[in-house]
Amino acid sequence: MAQAATSYPLKRTARRSAWWQLLLLWLLVPALIVVACVAWFEWRYTDRIFPGVQALGVDLGGMTEAQARAALETAAGGYDLPPLSIRYGDMVWPLSAEAFGVQPDVEHLAQKAYLAGRTGDLQQNLLAQWDLATEGRELTAPVEVSPGAVATAVAASTALLNRTVVEPRLSLNDLQVVASSARPGQVVDVAATTAAVLDRIHSGRGGVVDVVVRELPTATADVSTNQESFQRLLSRTIVLADERGDFQFALDPATLADMLEWVSDDNAPGGLRAEVKPDRLTPIVEKWAQQVARPPLNARFDFDPASNSLVELSPSANGYALDVASTVTATLAAISSGQTQVALPVKVLQPAVPSGNPASLGIKELVAQGTSSFAGSSADRVKNIEVAAAKLVGVVVPPGGTFSFNEYVGDVTAANGFEDSLVISGDRTATGVGGGVCQVSTTVFRAAWFGGFPIQERWNHGYVVRWYGEPGLDATVYTPKVDFKFRNTTGHHLLIKPVVDKAKGTITFQFYGTKPNWTVTADKPTYDKRTPPPAPLYIEDPDMAPGTVAQFDWAVEGLDAVAKRRVVAADGTVLSNDTLKSRYLPWQAKYRFGTGYQPPAGAEVQWLKR
Repeated sequence: MAQAATSYPLKRTARRSAWWQLLLLWLLVPALIVVACVAWFEWRYTDRIFPGVQALGVDLGGMTEAQARAALETAAGGYDLPPLSIRYGDMVWPLSAEAFGVQPDVEHLAQKAYLAGRTGDLQQNLLAQWDLATEGRELTAPVEVSPGAVATAVAASTALLNRTVVEPRLSLNDLQVVASSARPGQVVDVAATTAAVLDRIHSGRGGVVDVVVRELPTATADVSTNQESFQRLLSRTIVLADERGDFQFALDPATLADMLEWVSDDNAPGGLRAEVKPDRLTPIVEKWAQQVARPPLNARFDFDPASNSLVELSPSANGYALDVASTVTATLAAISSGQTQVALPVKVLQPAVPSGNPASLGIKELVAQGTSSFAGSSADRVKNIEVAAAKLVGVVVPPGGTFSFNEYVGDVTAANGFEDSLVISGDRTATGVGGGVCQVSTTVFRAAWFGGFPIQERWNHGYVVRWYGEPGLDATVYTPKVDFKFRNTTGHHLLIKPVVDKAKGTITFQFYGTKPNWTVTADKPTYDKRTPPPAPLYIEDPDMAPGTVAQFDWAVEGLDAVAKRRVVAADGTVLSNDTLKSRYLPWQAKYRFGTGYQPPAGAEVQWLKR
């Protein structure tokens, strides 16, 4: 009985021990498997990035750090910011990484990816690796950005928001002065806006950044004073008149308005003032001056040899000239001071030959004369001689004054009384207005030459003209460039008196005044380099009767002429030694002939074209 009682507990204990061993084995095997798997996982990713790590849209799990860097460098080429824009009111400007030159820090990002799941103790690392594998993680990229590039992009995008300050301005509207309202300006605070954008970029956040705008206040200018002053200016007319009342002009408000200009002036109320620009006023005054301008008119006289007295032919008259500079200055002063009346500075120009006291002119005797012959001239040529001579009747040259033939005779035109006749034109004789005028200029020249007066301008004809007698003592004119001039050096007035004797075919110019204290010795001209005329020229003329011929120009030889003159004062002082040189071209005889006439042998012939 005792032995049976002691055997039962041993069997139960053995069964319990085996069960616990089996349970322990069942629990230990999975744990060993887990440990083995973890060990294998850690060994597998010893130098690789754990699964679940992403950056720049690239799955970096399983890559080495170098492989991740290469992949990220490729992805960085298309990198862009999270959606980012700047805004002002309802205006929005999107921003991009390219515009800013933004680049992700690939080196730092690859290193950060490798360290994911490796920065704590074993337990923390395993939990972090589990989260990476199950949840995944997108790493943000540290970026490098140029603040200057951001500022440039912000400034370019928002440039239209900048608005300058508009100060109150004055303008004219139908002669009414209108003041416009002031308007404040504004300017984008590029620095503040750039700082806000950089903060979003560095934090990796997108979104909208409001543009910072600063207001620019207007000045406190009060233009009412100038407005009233300007309005008063435009409500009056300025009258300008000379003291005799002969001339009067006016500046009405509309004209004044065209001349006014606003000028910035810190010393004027409101910083503005109305100013009349001289360059706008001067053209107006110059037009007034043209209306005022009137040259003085010299008296004209005739001398009566029988009574040795002057006879007034036409009285003298004062001339007038407006002083433009003084008028502009006085007008500007009147506008500034508010005056409405201005004295017009008109100068009175006294004539050089007054008619009030003829005895004071010193015209009492014949002092010089010259004569030439026009006998045989055509009626038209004689008429032109008479017309030119008549324009010189009564002319008086003041002491020290210069006589100009063209000044008194004027343009040689039909409108001035001249008719067609033969004239020398360049290298030919042709029909033109004024043939015979040079007969008059030549005769005046001879009176001046033999009278001892200084010759200031004289031109000889192109070839020797038979009307003028001795070659070398002629003077041609051609208005307005070719003139004859001499100067009166007698110290007294000199009267020019033409005498035309149609019956004898002569014209004489007599100079009356006070005989100068000089004597004149004039040699006859001498000639050399004589050149025979060319063969005669025959021109066929269909308007002439058949077989007829008529000469219209005569042959003369070419030559050089020298005329000398010596003027000596009473005390023996030589006042002048003058040498007058003239060169004349050889000239051919010229004929016109009708059909059927046979020109002589050796002649130059111009036949009609058939």
